[in-house]
Amino acid sequence: MSKDGLVIKACNVQKSYRDGVLTVPVLKGVDLSVKQGELVAIVGASGSGKSTLLHILGGLDNVDAGTVDVAGMAVHSLSEKERGRLRNEKLGFVYQFHHLLPEFTAIENVAMPLTIARQNPVHAQERAAQVLQALGLAHRLNHYPSQMSGGERQRCAIARAMVAEPACILADEPTGNLDQATANAVFDRFVSIARDHQTACVIVTHDLHLARRCDRVLTLSDGQIQENEHAH
Repeated sequence: MSKDGLVIKACNVQKSYRDGVLTVPVLKGVDLSVKQGELVAIVGASGSGKSTLLHILGGLDNVDAGTVDVAGMAVHSLSEKERGRLRNEKLGFVYQFHHLLPEFTAIENVAMPLTIARQNPVHAQERAAQVLQALGLAHRLNHYPSQMSGGERQRCAIARAMVAEPACILADEPTGNLDQATANAVFDRFVSIARDHQTACVIVTHDLHLARRCDRVLTLSDGQIQENEHAH
């Protein structure tokens, strides 16, 4: 975390894409600060650049201009290797589709970030089991993704994002693939664990009902961020 208590700080982030001969500006000077333990929702029309912004915050995409700091480190001045380490140690990612590896059980999928970080395998499995239990999946530890429901798979993906106790989770439509009742249940677990661990979250969603349960709701529109009413 940086000296000012910010887990993520983006200043004047600009990003354009080439479309044939055209240059299409997507982000036109985005500023964003996220404190430890804060849940921030980003809403906006389809194609407004929400996923692009999330990828930039996670160091998966480069900026054309501007700066992004994660846990006090300037992401875009890091080497690819350092960036990979930052992602594995400080960030967790959750996508609309769970991206679990089908040939591994729930506990093996969730332990994967710790395995990659070369942690003790026994500790990795214990920690994975802990997070899965907190997400209500104690009975699914040794099941494969194909043996789980959509909501269970998504909770498993959230467990994997949280297992290394990251400073911040970046979630792109984390419940977008689920029916409303399941989405609410999954989001409940997600929020309560994030709050328990003081994990910051940046959540891209089109679901305003879920967005309003975060601490702040930001709208990305015409390449810039507007602050909405405070949530709750």
